[in-house]
Amino acid sequence: MENYEYVESGIILNIKEKSTLDSFPFKAKDFAVHGKAFSFLTNFYDDFKDFPSKKVLEENFPDLDLQVPSTDFGYLTQEFRKQVIFRKVVESFQRNKDKLKTDPKMALSKIMDGLEDINVVYDEDVTYYDSKEQIDRFENYKEKIRQRKLGDGLMGIPTPFRTINMTGVGWQPADLISMFARPTVGKTWMCIQVAATAIMKGYKTLFISSEMPTTAINLRMDVVIAKMKGYEFSHKALRNGDSINEDQYKEFLDGLDEKNLLVCDHIEGESTISIGSIQALIRKHNPEFVVVDGIYLVSSGDGRKAMWEQNHSLFYGMKNICLATNKPIFVSTQATREAADVFTPPRVDQVAFGDALIRASDIALAMAKVEESDAKRMIQYQKYRDGVLSSDTSFLKWDVDKGHIEEINEFKTEGIEF
Repeated sequence: MENYEYVESGIILNIKEKSTLDSFPFKAKDFAVHGKAFSFLTNFYDDFKDFPSKKVLEENFPDLDLQVPSTDFGYLTQEFRKQVIFRKVVESFQRNKDKLKTDPKMALSKIMDGLEDINVVYDEDVTYYDSKEQIDRFENYKEKIRQRKLGDGLMGIPTPFRTINMTGVGWQPADLISMFARPTVGKTWMCIQVAATAIMKGYKTLFISSEMPTTAINLRMDVVIAKMKGYEFSHKALRNGDSINEDQYKEFLDGLDEKNLLVCDHIEGESTISIGSIQALIRKHNPEFVVVDGIYLVSSGDGRKAMWEQNHSLFYGMKNICLATNKPIFVSTQATREAADVFTPPRVDQVAFGDALIRASDIALAMAKVEESDAKRMIQYQKYRDGVLSSDTSFLKWDVDKGHIEEINEFKTEGIEF
């Protein structure tokens, strides 16, 4: 990263109005070369309500590059921002280079925390607290009251979990919800249930699978939605071509609202689904809710980076999509081999490719089997932003062949009997 002299001199020499100074979001400490000159300029304005001339600046700071022409101040600000971020990132690594030798895991965690702090501090997407362009918060509050008076009294998109729904708050706009478990526990089935619950309440849902083809997803969705509609089909029978009530199946299929669910298992022209293609799909189809099954197989778009760095970019990129589109997104991922016991919910430090996904999430769910009963599953709420839940654990009836996944309110923990 070069041209500090040119960019910093250009910033100082082109600040000639108060509005320009007010629009510049940086301080003297952010300058690599000419911080004292910037302090002189701001202090001069505070004292005289005017800006120093080029001659005055030249006399006090002969090292300024006076050959910089008057140019677009927005361009100079963008270049300055890049330089500041570059230096801060380098500093984050430098501060932890010694610890990398003795405790690389701790050093990596500190480096990643430092990088995220840089991202937050220098994020351009900020607005004034009292901005007239923002949604009227009082009207937004009234809309929430209206929502809670309708139907089941739930704000936001309904979830399959009574423990969450009982708070009156479902999946909220811009939420990133993550679920993680070991293989064979049932992540895809849970994603299907999450999507189907939203679909049945009329929310247009985009379901993206990085692991299964659309045909397989559709069959699973059939038995889950059918169960919610009062039908009952066997997933095994549909998959294997065994005997079912064909008239009822056709009646069920004829009654589906195909415009309420979009299913995607690949992007045309791409070998893998990428974070950019997911954002493009959301812009194109404008769903109200998005479910991504197997986010760990989604590409961050830069295979040259280390795997942890790719996934850090991927997970925070997904959160940025939530914020940019104001839509809730539910994603599933795997736990590491360290979480070998499928009957114990994995910890946040046992999420594949690091805990960046959990740190980026508003809600994090860990999923496990229930010992001695494959007809049940356990959900542990490891992170919940919107208040206090009545319990940190839910138990589910788990008959996926018939599409029956439902939280069970009453249970005995001793012996895990329901």
